[in-house]
Amino acid sequence: MQEQAAVLARSTPISLPTIDTMLGNLPTAHRALPIGHRGAAFGIGRSAKIARARRLRFVYFAALDDDRHDTYHEHLVTAEVLFGRVLAACSAGLRPMAPALDYAAEARATVRPPRALFHAATLEYRRWYDQGGDARAEPLTQEALTTQLVADGLSMEDARHRAAHRSHALPAVDQAWLIDRRKTQLNKRPLNQSEFQTLIDAIEGAYQGATGTSHAERANRQIALRVASMLGSLLDEFVASPFKIAALGHAFSEIHLAHLRRTIESSRQAESASGVLLAGPKAWFAAKAARMRAEHQIGLAMSPGAFPAMRLTAYPVVAVVGGKLRTFVGGFSRGRSRSHAEDSMSAAFAAIG
Repeated sequence: MQEQAAVLARSTPISLPTIDTMLGNLPTAHRALPIGHRGAAFGIGRSAKIARARRLRFVYFAALDDDRHDTYHEHLVTAEVLFGRVLAACSAGLRPMAPALDYAAEARATVRPPRALFHAATLEYRRWYDQGGDARAEPLTQEALTTQLVADGLSMEDARHRAAHRSHALPAVDQAWLIDRRKTQLNKRPLNQSEFQTLIDAIEGAYQGATGTSHAERANRQIALRVASMLGSLLDEFVASPFKIAALGHAFSEIHLAHLRRTIESSRQAESASGVLLAGPKAWFAAKAARMRAEHQIGLAMSPGAFPAMRLTAYPVVAVVGGKLRTFVGGFSRGRSRSHAEDSMSAAFAAIG
């Protein structure tokens, strides 16, 4: 107990502003209202703060006689609507964004192909249909398909590789997210890859289009920077900065990296807490796996020039095999060399821990 207390005492909590805090003091269309009218305009007390906390509003130009303003306002409206969906998804307890999942992935998880399209021995057939030829309610995930292949006599490593690369099966967490997203109302539907990129383009348009020195343009630049920071704090897995503008990219990456570090600290505290140890080895392994995954994300964030292709294609999976905690990347264990390139990849993961 004393050792655990010492570990917790050495842990320095990482403080990040909440979404409500970052949204609560955004610039407005007015620099300051006369004293005596401020309370009437914005409300008084806690209810007014809550009313303004969970929404994003840019500052619009009053004169609409310029075509440039029309295009600029389209960026503002697009950013407000899509970021509003991000906030609504967070409030509903959903993962708000998945920059790596596109409409094709959604079709792989929700659109059943005809039975006659595949031979019964193929993995894609097994993913959608059982041994009797009856359609499954939902397709098998990579984990479920791996379990079936292991039952057929394959090793865990080969089974993972086949499920990941010889079928359209998705990881369970991604498939569940895509199915839930399709059932969610549009106003709080999480963003997929295409919608996420549309939001990024709109934020860049709001920032880049505000080139003047007027109050509205200065305010919108500050709001765009704040939104970029908030996006970084809402992504639990490493995402290379999607912004082409350096200022927005810096704001995104700084908060995103701090958020990943806070995730590692929380997982490390969960490993050290006595309550987790009393819950049994499964809870301890879950906490350790979460920390290892977060440290892997930090490793990617700290070396943006290393393995750029791996960042798009590899998906690390931590699993207990033979009583040992092992990390699989792209279906292969990092302890088993297949080629010179994979040897280099294994060395990189060994450096991460």
